[in-house]
Amino acid sequence: MEYVEPTYGFPIQLGASGEMSLRVEDSRKLLVKIVGTESGITQQSFIQKMRAFLVSRIKNYLAAYIKQEKINIFEIDEHLLAMSETLHGHFRPDFVEYGVAMERFFVTTIVKPENDGNYRRFKDLHFRQYADLAEARLRQQQGIIDQETQKQRMIIEAEGLAQKRALEGYTYKDERGFDVAERVASNEAVGQMTNMGVGLGMVAGVGGAVGNAVGGVMQDAMGNMVAGQDAAKAAADVACAKCGSPLPANAKFCNECGHLALTDSEIICPSCGVKTQKGKFCSECGASFVKKCPECNTETPPGGKFCLECGHKL
Repeated sequence: MEYVEPTYGFPIQLGASGEMSLRVEDSRKLLVKIVGTESGITQQSFIQKMRAFLVSRIKNYLAAYIKQEKINIFEIDEHLLAMSETLHGHFRPDFVEYGVAMERFFVTTIVKPENDGNYRRFKDLHFRQYADLAEARLRQQQGIIDQETQKQRMIIEAEGLAQKRALEGYTYKDERGFDVAERVASNEAVGQMTNMGVGLGMVAGVGGAVGNAVGGVMQDAMGNMVAGQDAAKAAADVACAKCGSPLPANAKFCNECGHLALTDSEIICPSCGVKTQKGKFCSECGASFVKKCPECNTETPPGGKFCLECGHKL
């Protein structure tokens, strides 16, 4: 039997084999239709005539059924039972006309052209798509398993870290604070005022003991920097008490007039002539810098010409 395969559309030639069971139901019809003018008929000749009669019809019936049901040639063996029942229904009235009842009919095998190159090519394509699909599904399932495994690993690691933090007495927020502080400390330009400001801003939101510790360290560093800058500024603002020229840091004499370099908090002891801090006594010889009014014995400010208490001229 030759027909066009309905799924892939290529011509193909098939064969079929099976079994049937016949019974004479009307001997008069049998004699008229089959025996005719013959003197008699044997069982063997009867079977040959019925087989020829069956073969002449099964090609059309089978091809029509495959086309109508759009049966894929590579999946046709799955339809043998339904095919047998349908063909049995077609053959039964045909055999009744000859006085014969078809009791049973089975298609047991569909013979395919395995040696045909066209058939083998489409067969390979057909089963390849199922193999590719199965492989894709397998990869998908493997990917899902890998993702689930990774998820469980992350959950276990997170639970372990949480238990570790609980045992060591800190939280996830504290741990992030350590990371921020470490990044700030590793900044090469952390000594500059701009970057120092950024660092303080980053650790400003860190809470708990970590935030307090980091904040304290940063505040101490800032305090030291400001103090150093204030000291440098104060040293730059020192001027000669005689001519007003700026004095270099740690200068002992003015570069302009040669006068002994004095700050606003320093004086020359009138007793020993040594530079000392302003106060009531000389730190070198111990002489008193306090002047008292000879009239009322009231302490008068340095450089005063009259007593503030009695007005006596000093």
